Amino acid sequence: MRNLLRAFLVLPFISCDNSKNTIAYFGGEVINPRDSVVILYRDDEPIDTAQLNSENRFLFRIKLRDKKGDLFKFRHFPEHQYVFIQGGDSVLARVNTLNFDESLVFSGKGAEKNNFLIEMYLLDEDEQKLIYSYYNLEPVHFSRKIDSLRQMKMEQYEHLIVTQHLSGPAKNVARASIDYPNYRYREFYPYMYKKLKNTDRKKPVNMPEGFYAFRDNVNYNDKELRFYKPYFDFMVYHFNGLAYSKCVDECPRKEDSNENSVHYYIHKLKLIDNKVDEKGLKDYLFRNTAYTYYLEDQDEANNKLFMDKFLELDGDNKYLDEVQSLYTNIRNLQKGAHVPSLQLVDISGHHTNLDDVCHNKNTVVYFWTLFQKGHSKYINKYIMALQKEYPAVNFVGICLNENYEDWIETIAINNLRKEQQYLSLKRDKISKGLTVNNLNKVILVDNKSTIINAFTYIQSPEFHDILRSMN
Repeated sequence: MRNLLRAFLVLPFISCDNSKNTIAYFGGEVINPRDSVVILYRDDEPIDTAQLNSENRFLFRIKLRDKKGDLFKFRHFPEHQYVFIQGGDSVLARVNTLNFDESLVFSGKGAEKNNFLIEMYLLDEDEQKLIYSYYNLEPVHFSRKIDSLRQMKMEQYEHLIVTQHLSGPAKNVARASIDYPNYRYREFYPYMYKKLKNTDRKKPVNMPEGFYAFRDNVNYNDKELRFYKPYFDFMVYHFNGLAYSKCVDECPRKEDSNENSVHYYIHKLKLIDNKVDEKGLKDYLFRNTAYTYYLEDQDEANNKLFMDKFLELDGDNKYLDEVQSLYTNIRNLQKGAHVPSLQLVDISGHHTNLDDVCHNKNTVVYFWTLFQKGHSKYINKYIMALQKEYPAVNFVGICLNENYEDWIETIAINNLRKEQQYLSLKRDKISKGLTVNNLNKVILVDNKSTIINAFTYIQSPEFHDILRSMN
């Protein structure tokens, strides 16, 4: 590994003139690593894994599909970011896990376009609060504000393409990092405007001419961008807006049509099916729609209706097994069902399961993780207060990690409660089996191991109402 990293430093000098080169290198250093590996993804598929060496460095030798390059994602659990690699590139990343995105810096041949991408990402994050304040503005003023922000980024883009030799796909990704966040804000504007102004959500906002002109530039089938977050996030917002408008127009109801109803999500599936031909993007959008719907609505009849339409429109979806598993898991967590028997380990290292942990006791199951320290301290303090208020209730904590030593050390260092603490032996099985989409989720179980509610949250009034009845 050390020899490879030394060789890495001279690669810019030996690869620049090879115009047919489809070999590239990506490596780097991870400061304060949280895992022993870095995983490289092309599209949504892991293609290689690099072990960190004794100096916390890693290196990938990449065979590209062609010299124009590809967009990759690299992941060091639990974080990830993007890197665009062209033929002949030798990109070095340096990142500190304590501040992952903000600390990420690229060097070497091909670094400039990647530093541009991370800068656009950080600017978008920084602008979130500012743009939220713009949603109160009238449409013309809102457009001017966000277009001004976009123009500043476009000046940086023009400088990048003049000073750097970028392939067509690299330019496409760089431009997408500017355009699609801007388009996303425009898609979200009518919803937020009506919400902040407290106006009738069925009444359309009077938009100026050209407000949606950007839609003429949208490529619904961009294979290069299909798994790039700015592009994909825009697609989600775009189809949300289209589906809501269609739902309001075509689904008259006594109460307001809303984005949590099954017919809204079925409209969304139909719109995606009608507009998106690129199979990878279509499948991914269907998957996203399914997850969003199933985590909002746990009505069994509605769930079946949605699944039937999903299968009708995209029965060979790449993620079908995953979606059907989610559908099944939610069905298994309905009120009155028996709590799943998922494997856990207790603080003494003994193996047990969730069924036994909940047996003969009214139980609240809550979740935390080693990597979200603020949340783990908050949830610990909150649960200890609830335990004093409701002494007859059994509060069970499940850490969604798999490293026993790190778990024990974290409990000791942070002085977390030791009673009824358990570690997930297989994180994915726990997360998926209990549909843990949010760390503030709680599951309430009675003294016969029967589920009372598996879809509520620790701060919700519903949770506290049930808790009082359990004590």
